[in-house]
Amino acid sequence: MMVSSSLILLVFITFLANIESQIIHKLQDKFKKVATERFGVDVARYDHEEMMLFPNIGFQRKEGDWRLNLLGWRFQTSKRNKLLSESSSATVERLARLLATSEQMVYYNDSFNRDRLKPFMVQDETNEKIQIMIGTKYNYTTKTDGDGQFRSSFIIPNKDVQEMKKTIKNEQVVTFKAIGDNADVWEGQVHLLERHGLCVISDVDDTIKISEVLDKIRLVANTFIHEFRVVEGK
Repeated sequence: MMVSSSLILLVFITFLANIESQIIHKLQDKFKKVATERFGVDVARYDHEEMMLFPNIGFQRKEGDWRLNLLGWRFQTSKRNKLLSESSSATVERLARLLATSEQMVYYNDSFNRDRLKPFMVQDETNEKIQIMIGTKYNYTTKTDGDGQFRSSFIIPNKDVQEMKKTIKNEQVVTFKAIGDNADVWEGQVHLLERHGLCVISDVDDTIKISEVLDKIRLVANTFIHEFRVVEGK
C-alpha cells in the first residue's frame, strides 16, 4: 500500500510537469512564430525534437496492390524535462526504500530505468508537417494530430512493393523515411503481410512479456526497473 503511494506521487509529479510544460511550450510556439514571421529568424533548428516510428503493417489487397500503414509520434525533449525525469525517479526510489516492507523491497532493488520514464516527460508536437518518403518514387506530406501522432495509409502497386521489399530477420519489409521540419531524418519499417498465410494477434503483458499485472508492486518493478523478460513457450 505504501509503495503504491510512491507510484501515485510519481504520477502526480508527472501530471504537474506536463501541465507546466504545455504552458511553456505554447509560449515558445508564439515566440517562434513571431521570430519567424516578423524577423525571418529560423528558430526550428534550436528545437530538441525527436520522432518515434512504431512497427507498421502493410497488407496486399484483393486488387493486387498494397496498403502500407504508417504510425509515428513527434515530440520535443528538453534539459528541463530530463532533470524532472531524473528527480521524479530518484524521489520515488527513495520513497520506495523508505516505505516498502522487506518483502516488497525485493522488487525495488535497482534504479528506475529513466529511458522508460522518458515518454512521460516530453512535449507532443502538434500540427507539424511530416514528410514521408517510400523508396524513390513516393513522397507524401502529413501532419501530426493533437497528441503529436501521425497516421497515414498509402496504396502502392505490387510491382513497386516487390522492388522495394527487403528481408530483415526473416521478415519481408519495406523501409521508409520520415522527415521533420528540422530536416531530421528517421527511418522506419513496414512489415508486409501476404494475403495467404497465418497471422497471430496477441496481447503483450504476461503473454509475450512477463509483467505480473495482478500484482501492482511487481508490475511497476517489471515495467520501470527490471530487464524485460520473455514468457517461455510451452
